[in-house]
Amino acid sequence: MAALSALDTELLAPDLSRLAQVAVASPVYSGERGRIEYRATGDARNPAVLMLHGLGSSAAGYRAQLAGLSQDFRVIAWNAPGFGGSSPIPGQDAGIDDYADVLEGLLRALGVRRLAVLVGSSWGSVVALAFARRYPAMVDGLVLSAPNVARGHLLGDARTAELNAWLCTADIDIPVSRAAIADKLLAPDTPSLVRQHVERLRDAMTTDGWRQAIRSLFTIYTPDVISAVRCPIAILSGALDQVAPHRDHAARLLAAAPSATSHPFEACGHMLKLEAPAKFNAVVRKIAAETWSEALATK
Repeated sequence: MAALSALDTELLAPDLSRLAQVAVASPVYSGERGRIEYRATGDARNPAVLMLHGLGSSAAGYRAQLAGLSQDFRVIAWNAPGFGGSSPIPGQDAGIDDYADVLEGLLRALGVRRLAVLVGSSWGSVVALAFARRYPAMVDGLVLSAPNVARGHLLGDARTAELNAWLCTADIDIPVSRAAIADKLLAPDTPSLVRQHVERLRDAMTTDGWRQAIRSLFTIYTPDVISAVRCPIAILSGALDQVAPHRDHAARLLAAAPSATSHPFEACGHMLKLEAPAKFNAVVRKIAAETWSEALATK
């Protein structure tokens, strides 16, 4: 991987914004009440941008976006249900639409009626597409980083075998080398500052939340969904991504949604928001500028 630019380093340096919690009303929860943990920066009067993390991550993964986009946007990054201090979805078999419904409840609780941009990374891209399909009036633009096609197209024994294989590894008590995980997520020769941030992202994981999120991947196939989403979509992919290779994931989504724009990150792996934060933020700004001008034109 190329060295970080001065701006990249500046974006990665600040302390994280503090964690907050809010009560969320959603039929997904028992008694229709749960709590979601999140980080937020920027003026609440500015257009809102919301960030959704991946399976092995948390809101902390968006430190460079919380720092770099806050002058112009209200930037919000959640800990998904079952991650960190966020209430898990009851039961075991949470569907992807359950996460979308909790997200809608979070936005209501925060007084956000519409998102200038919804950003999803990896599994978060799957939640983002489900939300945009379910609540189209609330999303002006989508940024899908290192996106995943999910596993909802699998059936029968193939589905059962793959799901069980994923679940067998989903236990935070199983000893793992965080350095080895970072090696898989990042491009070779990634600067130590980025590696340090990535190795800490598992701190918000819980076994139950992890397993619920895995199961949700088997309830949707995102190429079938993306063609129904009408807002502008930017798809970001790392040329060195070992987790969601472009040909198997981003390329399939681009084929299903020809109007989506492709943004290759040549020297990057799976963690684009941390590996190339200035470029990542520029794409978010570009989508926001396009959707904002379109919104003004329709008034």
